[in-house]
Amino acid sequence: MFTAPRFPLVCLATLLLSVVLPGALNRVCLAESGWPVEYQQGNIRIYSQVSAEKIAPPVKELADFQRYLAMALQLTLNDHPVDLVVFSSMHEYRSYIRPRHPEAISRPALFVKSNGTLTVYVVYGNDFVRNLKHEFTHATLHGSLPYLPIWVDEGLAEFFEVPQDQLGYQAHYHDNLNWRLRFRHKVRTTELENLQGLEEMRPEHYRDCWAWIYFCLHESPESRNLLREYLGQIQEEEVVGSLLARIEQALPNSQDRIEQFYRNLK
Repeated sequence: MFTAPRFPLVCLATLLLSVVLPGALNRVCLAESGWPVEYQQGNIRIYSQVSAEKIAPPVKELADFQRYLAMALQLTLNDHPVDLVVFSSMHEYRSYIRPRHPEAISRPALFVKSNGTLTVYVVYGNDFVRNLKHEFTHATLHGSLPYLPIWVDEGLAEFFEVPQDQLGYQAHYHDNLNWRLRFRHKVRTTELENLQGLEEMRPEHYRDCWAWIYFCLHESPESRNLLREYLGQIQEEEVVGSLLARIEQALPNSQDRIEQFYRNLK
């Protein structure tokens, strides 16, 4: 996935890329590229241009992060290997990414799922931890679930990219959402579920993806269990249908409820 500017001026979240490179080939290419720093932390293989002393603390915390994600979503996670590639600058990142994924060169982070391999590319800088957690959310989910609707995938990544003590809260999204609600704009539903590719997504889509996921995980035990059951059924490879249709069925007048939820949220 790749990360775009954050809403309203600097966000477009991330974009999932599925490439057709064999997983084994990708690992060989990384291993033979002569990275200054190479080591393994649990199921994460790290290839870095930045010293281990700088990246080790947030990388070490990814194990706790995965446990937090698993607990919040009540998912059993697979211990799927993840390749983490850390670049020292945007220049280095672009030089490496341009011949491989030219559409992602303006992004500071990228998740790629190939045959048997999950890879996170991220630039070391001010937003390193946030971008790392966003892309690692994608990697964790795609290592444990057979598929995810685009809008659910992005909403979850937006939720989990923030520090754990924020419990998924994104103030800039909340403020913008409340401003729109004053003008009687609705939180998108069908438009989100009709998205066929990340290239179709705009900043407001990422905001509304986050809004529904945050609503589900915080509005009530019923809404939280609804999302957990939905993801659990995906993990069991069941045909799950529309999450938003489920929300409306289980929580009648869900549009009114989500609007009231954000108006009352402090």
